[in-house]
Amino acid sequence: MNTKSTIQQHENLDSWIAESPETAAGQNDLQIVFSALHSLALQPVSETYQSWLRLFEADPNADLHQHPDHVSRLISIYHEMYPQHPGYLMQCRKEEALVAIGILSPKYINTKTLKGIGPARTLPGYFLCGNRFLIQQEIGQDESILSHLLESALTFCQKKNAAFLLIEDLLVNTPLNHSIQDASNRFLTYSHTGFQSRSLIHFPDNSEDYWNQFRSKSRRKHRRLLRQNSEMRMVCITQPDQVVGFLEAAHQISLNSWQTQRLGLRIKNDEKELEELTFLALQGWLRSYLLMKDDQPIAFKVGSQHRGVYCDLEFGFDLNFASVSPGETLLLLILEDLIQHDTPQIYDFGEGDAEYKQRYSSQLTQSCAMLLLPSTIRNKLRLHYLKTSRFIDDLVRKCLKASGVYTALRQIVRYGKLGSR
Repeated sequence: MNTKSTIQQHENLDSWIAESPETAAGQNDLQIVFSALHSLALQPVSETYQSWLRLFEADPNADLHQHPDHVSRLISIYHEMYPQHPGYLMQCRKEEALVAIGILSPKYINTKTLKGIGPARTLPGYFLCGNRFLIQQEIGQDESILSHLLESALTFCQKKNAAFLLIEDLLVNTPLNHSIQDASNRFLTYSHTGFQSRSLIHFPDNSEDYWNQFRSKSRRKHRRLLRQNSEMRMVCITQPDQVVGFLEAAHQISLNSWQTQRLGLRIKNDEKELEELTFLALQGWLRSYLLMKDDQPIAFKVGSQHRGVYCDLEFGFDLNFASVSPGETLLLLILEDLIQHDTPQIYDFGEGDAEYKQRYSSQLTQSCAMLLLPSTIRNKLRLHYLKTSRFIDDLVRKCLKASGVYTALRQIVRYGKLGSR
């Protein structure tokens, strides 16, 4: 299918139309329109809102970040953060019916984050909310249509002078990734993370049987750790009126976590986080946790549960308490809570690999952060620079790992001493 798209500005609207070529089936009835989110009427009574919500509810793989209420709560925040780069709603219609949606939100990325060597530069672009398109189930497996959606989005990014379209968490065995690989000769791709192991727990029909996968020695170790930390208590956060206090506590913990030391402050306790967690709580999808010791919060887990999947969104513990293993203690208590109450089918540990994730998981897959870039001379030069930088970074890491220095440094940074977990 020839999917090269052109973008035309629509008269009197802050929107653009992507002209649709013929599909593989010989049809020419796909129309894609990009509309600035701040210009849309997203009241629940509007047709845009209702058609968007119907598509969300009908898509079995819909991500919480693709819900119209979630997006609408963040429009003003993104507008304040990125006044020159508004977010856009990408609507794909077939015979006047809405069959797919993409939410493009503004994103700035520092070349240091992308493992670039030398002076840091900030690149403007967009990220695809939910790491996928909301799409009608009948066409969701059609990789030619997914390729067309991707290329239309990239053409739009180029029209807006955006350097990239970011898919922050791309799962390897998905139609979207297959479409990216098949269409990679028509745009540029770069992943600064590469595909990494991703850990999942598939809870058995009798969820109590989950513990039977562990050897008796491991089960005894779990029980011993919980006995040693029996004075700690866990608080489950699910209600809107708990969100403010939870964010305050998680922010304080995050200030002294290894994640913040290595990756930057994880929980900022800002307006965006407040809106996001409040939305989840209002929908009944928030399921986060705090670990308390002597009424002091020492570890947290930000999580949500939707359609049988528990998503581990963020985690941290206070390094001052690393010696008593607060992270593993909290995880054990969370697993017990999930097994005893409203057990999900799947626990998704989220992006990034870690030994403890693999230890508690029952399945491994892969995911990565993926940048898609319009195929321009500037982007080809940029990609060459980034790939060369990443090669050097990977080489240095391999040398450090071979010498044993890398593991020692990571343990010191994360836990304050060697030999800890």
